[in-house]
Amino acid sequence: MKKRILNDTVSPEFAPLVHEAFSRLARRLRALDLPYGLTNERLSTLATLVADEPISVSALAAAEIVTVPTMSRMVDALEAEGFVKRRHNKFDGRGVLISTTAKGRRAYQRATQQSLSQLQGTLSTLKPEQLATIRTLLSSLDGPQHSERAGGEARQYAIAPVGLCYLDVNLRFVYINEWLARMNGLPVEAHLGNTIDELLKDVAANVVPQLRHVLQTGQPIINGKIEAVTPAHPGESRYYVHNYYPDKSMDGIVMGVSCVVQDVTERMH
Repeated sequence: MKKRILNDTVSPEFAPLVHEAFSRLARRLRALDLPYGLTNERLSTLATLVADEPISVSALAAAEIVTVPTMSRMVDALEAEGFVKRRHNKFDGRGVLISTTAKGRRAYQRATQQSLSQLQGTLSTLKPEQLATIRTLLSSLDGPQHSERAGGEARQYAIAPVGLCYLDVNLRFVYINEWLARMNGLPVEAHLGNTIDELLKDVAANVVPQLRHVLQTGQPIINGKIEAVTPAHPGESRYYVHNYYPDKSMDGIVMGVSCVVQDVTERMH
């Protein structure tokens, strides 16, 4: 038998495939109707600020890979919306540092939750070997230090007190995070492939009509509210706010629903 020679050379066809895959994902994320009127460019700038603030306009421009005049206009727009503020740099009398406001941080958190919910719904449809390939690719692009930080952020997000799930057109769970699974009183694995009706009949009575509305109309439901008793708090009626976003294909067909759920019981008292 002839011994196979391993060849690490990238074929000419591979780079266009990777480019097209990332382009499709970017287009899908750009199509999201983000809260507070944010665009993906503004959200990216807020993400850099949240991570590195306070920061100068020139450093912000370098981090976002745009020119300083372009970033100056971006900061002007974000400041006009009340998302960022400027202050003098005490180490440079002529310099100005940019940081986020409380409103800017809230906008960033809500928009990030929505984007991540959409992205996690997409990734949850991939096979384990496909996910492994993506992790390897990202690691090679960003280096080990960034990968470790990203892994830490992913772990923090997974345990964040926000419920995330993705449901297909039959309202079967394709993805659910730990927080929402615990609230439902079942492990993550027990949700996958099952419908809300099959697992949580009391909750389903309130949320299924809203979810079907999103599937049928293609329109999101923002700041929907329900009162429910869940296994996480037996015998206790609690209040939840949810955002339901339709997941649409490139030709506009609704393929599922991305959900973000928050427990707001304490605010109601």
